[in-house]
Amino acid sequence: MKKIRLLSLMLVLILTLSLILSGCGGAKNSADNTNTNEQKQDGGQITLKVAHIFAPTHPANKGLEKFAELVAQKTNGKVKVDIYHSGVLGGDTEELQQVIAGSLDAAIIMGIDIWQGMDKRAAVEGLPFLFKDEKHAHAALDGEFGELLKKEVLEPTGVKVLAFWENGFRHFTNNKRPIRTPEDMKGIKFRSSQSPIRIKMFNVLGSSAIPIAFPELYTALQQGTVDGQENPLPVIESSRFYEVQKYLSLSGHLYNAGVFIINPKVWESYPEDVKKAIQEAAIEARDYERKLNSEENDKIIERLKAAGMQVNEIDRESFVKAVQPIWEDFKKEFGSELVDAALKYAN
Repeated sequence: MKKIRLLSLMLVLILTLSLILSGCGGAKNSADNTNTNEQKQDGGQITLKVAHIFAPTHPANKGLEKFAELVAQKTNGKVKVDIYHSGVLGGDTEELQQVIAGSLDAAIIMGIDIWQGMDKRAAVEGLPFLFKDEKHAHAALDGEFGELLKKEVLEPTGVKVLAFWENGFRHFTNNKRPIRTPEDMKGIKFRSSQSPIRIKMFNVLGSSAIPIAFPELYTALQQGTVDGQENPLPVIESSRFYEVQKYLSLSGHLYNAGVFIINPKVWESYPEDVKKAIQEAAIEARDYERKLNSEENDKIIERLKAAGMQVNEIDRESFVKAVQPIWEDFKKEFGSELVDAALKYAN
């Protein structure tokens, strides 16, 4: 009996010690995986983790490198920015969900229309020919239009918007013919995202919209499953679509912003001087990234021509007229406030 009682006592002691050690380990992991106030109060370095979907050579990543440099300068090294590129943490939707959940500090989401699943008014970015050029888009996003989007559409979903960066204008490519007027779109099978307003655009223009996952697009173009696609110039080049597409029509039919977001709880955990430094750096790096995008686009067009693509302009006015039913449907469902705010900066 004495042996049994001794063994029981030993088991209780072992179990108690195990629970104590487990509790200590759990506390350590929790502290390691969050940007806590305790770290800041102890004078420790703050690490800001930012993710995006593009390759290291893309202007967005170069812009984030500039952002990291500026933040380090403005905080005297107190804040370190870790960049997760190439979609290593998931696509835009996954990154957005992670920022909302707080498992990721910040991200640059490549398109306002990604928010459509949470607020259908985000489809305003998908209105064809909403912006006539980069100057128009930048002025609207940095002005009243951007403020409306932040307060009414984006931030209520559980994020804080630091700045609107740039993904860029999307252009048509295909293997059938040069696209100059809406009539040239008829009968062409285009790959499209699942966005309802994007699919409606192709249908209104007389072409077919076929949803295909982006990783499968090159093969679909190569095999003729679809005749064409639409994307910003850096994506057309980096994805080597020039190998399987003959015609590039500089349509600029849609403009996608890059929305720089941060988790609100992470943001509020920062001291005021750190908030000020991050906000200033986000704006300065935004201007840098936009400038890189503009310079790179001109070079890309020349490289695509050299690679054998036939490049042409479109008759913009005829396209604008053709897509008006899409605008009318949007305003009928959501009102004209957002559209009017965007068009205010057209001149």
